[in-house]
Amino acid sequence: MKKFKYLTKDKISDLPETPGVYAFMKGRDFLYIGKAVNLKNRVKNHQGERALGLAEFMGYIETKSETDALILENELIKKYQPKYNTQWKDDKNYFYVGITKEAFPLVFITHQPRNEGSPTSFIGPFVNGGELKQKLKELRKTNPYRTCKTIPKKPCLWYHLNQCPAPCLPAVALNGQRLEAYDIADIQGKEATGSMVTFVNGKPDKNFYRKFKIKGAAEPNDVAMLKEILDRRLKHEEWPYPDIILIDGGKAQFNAALKIKNSLKIKNLKLQIMSLAKKHNELFIEGEKKPVLLENLPRETFNLILRARDEAHRFARAYHHKLRDKALLH
Repeated sequence: MKKFKYLTKDKISDLPETPGVYAFMKGRDFLYIGKAVNLKNRVKNHQGERALGLAEFMGYIETKSETDALILENELIKKYQPKYNTQWKDDKNYFYVGITKEAFPLVFITHQPRNEGSPTSFIGPFVNGGELKQKLKELRKTNPYRTCKTIPKKPCLWYHLNQCPAPCLPAVALNGQRLEAYDIADIQGKEATGSMVTFVNGKPDKNFYRKFKIKGAAEPNDVAMLKEILDRRLKHEEWPYPDIILIDGGKAQFNAALKIKNSLKIKNLKLQIMSLAKKHNELFIEGEKKPVLLENLPRETFNLILRARDEAHRFARAYHHKLRDKALLH
């Protein structure tokens, strides 16, 4: 913090005409601290007032702007508690916006700009609390932010209004990722087929669609057929590995996919397994203890998962019908 420059009271005309903070002092005691856009003009306006009359000398600190002066004035009043200052002593006349430095920052209004818990940045001070709340409310409509101090177990109303990023939900970030979705199509195990469709940055990439004719399952067994196509796919190291594998099925299919992934022991394989159970629209996610309801995911993620699942289903059925029609002709 900058140090005061001192003058006697009869040297007011020597004050600079710049923004800054000034103080009236008696010995080592601060009688009054104020801010100014123009130090010389502001101090002249105090002539005849009690604080200046009692002062033995005065000090000043120049700042770059009026805002800097306001912030410095606040800090100095809290530090020295001048006798004739009343506004800043109880910290209730000015407002600050606090933004925590977390993955999902907490945004809040406070009179006390200091860190408690998470490291926090502060913007302010602001004079009108009502206007500040209104501005933050408007900002939230286009830039969702978190306001809950304790993370809830379920998404709040603000999430459903698209005004909260929902830190309570699992981290399912699909934007900018490579996703492969799989499905099985058969009739009582006959002409069984599997499909793989690929989405990159949320869009289908048909250059990396693949179809599989099931070889090993003599009887209808979705888990066994899924294990076969995943095993065959993951052994193709020349195909780019995905960030996420999405399969159609519940807990059994999910566990089978995890087992295959872990058994291959591919170095630096950083992919996440997800499985979508149709019955309750639950999404099993690798690394999460409990499945997540699809409807609780962000809208973009919700739409992409359904689109990828439906595309895998369409592609598998198309290949199955082709094989079935071919078999009927022979």
